[in-house]
Amino acid sequence: MKTSHSEQSSSSCVRNRRTRSIASRLATRSSVARFYRVSGFTLLEVMVALAIFAVAAIALTKVAMQYTQATANAILRTKAQFVAMNEVAMMEINQEWLEGTLSKQVTSQGETWQIDKKAQATISPKIQRIELQVSLYNVEQGKVEAGITNVVFFNYPTQDKST
Repeated sequence: MKTSHSEQSSSSCVRNRRTRSIASRLATRSSVARFYRVSGFTLLEVMVALAIFAVAAIALTKVAMQYTQATANAILRTKAQFVAMNEVAMMEINQEWLEGTLSKQVTSQGETWQIDKKAQATISPKIQRIELQVSLYNVEQGKVEAGITNVVFFNYPTQDKST
């Protein structure tokens, strides 16, 4: 079966048209694919976004840690203030007159505290100025960790109502 030259050229012409049609579709697809690639994120952009997120996460963690530490310190100062006020109340109830200085450890508010009291004379001989310092006491190390609060009050003996 011999085909004529004109038949071959017409069939090759059809083949060329198909090839061009396929080529144009591929070109269209590749431009669409290029469009999708352009509209997506590159690896560099993703890495920069992750770096920014990491820095923000570190900053937020630091703020949360500082908040937690500040809250713990506020609770510790409040407990120390209660211990100091309880010591002042006990001195007033017992009508304790202090000479010089006195240090003692007490367990209160779930902690061990060291209370340092120092008496100072005032203009009036019946009134004394007492400085109280409450510090957190570390039982395992046997030493004072830090002074937490200071209270100053004036101590005087109570007078009997009968005199």
